[in-house]
Amino acid sequence: MSASRRIEVRGSGGPDVLHVVEGPIPIPGRGQVVIRVQAAGVAYGDVMRRRGVLAPPWAFTPGYDVVGRIATVGRGVDPDRVGQCVGLLLPGIGFGGYAEHVRARATRLVPIPTGLDPVVAVALGLNYVTAWQILHRQLRLPPGASLLVHGAAGGVGTALVELGRQAGLTLYGTASAPKHEQVRARGAEPIDYRAHDFVDVLRQRLPQGLDAVTDGIGGNHLLRSRQVLRRGGALVFFGVSGDVAGGMSQVLRGGAALLRLALDPRLRLRLYGFMSSPASLPWRCRQDWARLLDLGASGELAPAIGARIPLLQAAQAHDLVDRAAVVGKVVLTA
Repeated sequence: MSASRRIEVRGSGGPDVLHVVEGPIPIPGRGQVVIRVQAAGVAYGDVMRRRGVLAPPWAFTPGYDVVGRIATVGRGVDPDRVGQCVGLLLPGIGFGGYAEHVRARATRLVPIPTGLDPVVAVALGLNYVTAWQILHRQLRLPPGASLLVHGAAGGVGTALVELGRQAGLTLYGTASAPKHEQVRARGAEPIDYRAHDFVDVLRQRLPQGLDAVTDGIGGNHLLRSRQVLRRGGALVFFGVSGDVAGGMSQVLRGGAALLRLALDPRLRLRLYGFMSSPASLPWRCRQDWARLLDLGASGELAPAIGARIPLLQAAQAHDLVDRAAVVGKVVLTA
């Protein structure tokens, strides 16, 4: 193959702003490698930027994490590494993964255990690293503690539930009714957020309040999450999915709720950003991904794969995420 294809976001809007473009295969510089991508994760952050929230004003290729084989190496890199299966968390907080080839510094790679499906390996990337760091680097809840996971059927949500179950937590998760069986099977008691008010449901079940809530919805939803916490309980805020449809202006307006919570002495507020907060420095992300990959290779973790979609059909993958049509991770394959 003399050329390499990738997906570009041109403008902002629906999945139709994703375009296939072709260019030369990257050439590795000193200390670099070029990876032939086998699997690339689709994240809600990609959808957010496609809609114009926290997106650059120029055309860009989305994608936080990839898994593939080293195709070529630059000077200073052992040539025996060609063919090695590796994972990469993209620098720049989520740009460059939707591509047939990706260039990266060799020091940023994570070895993939022999025999592990690249799709499973990438599913253990962004989402599981996020969940692991929220649970083990920020919350550090003891066994038996109670945790509410919003979006328990999503990519990060399914990871939080599985890892929370392994940690011995008592788990509740909001999800639409068709996904309840899978949420329950992974270890959480599901709550239908469309048919019931989760605040009323949890106040009846745990009048003393929960120990922690993870909320990737943001905005005024954070204030409702606060209502189910005990005094001194922890709220982890890690996303703004509830405000994305309203654009950047709505995201900024949602910051008022965050400010109110930051001033609440009864609450332990934790902010999490992938590779942008102390709990998620790049070296820690690589370290935690390696640990999660070992757990996946041993069969101790089984991430939910919602769909495997060919790279060139990335618009279809984004449509699935837009409609919350699957449980777990959507992955692009080469």
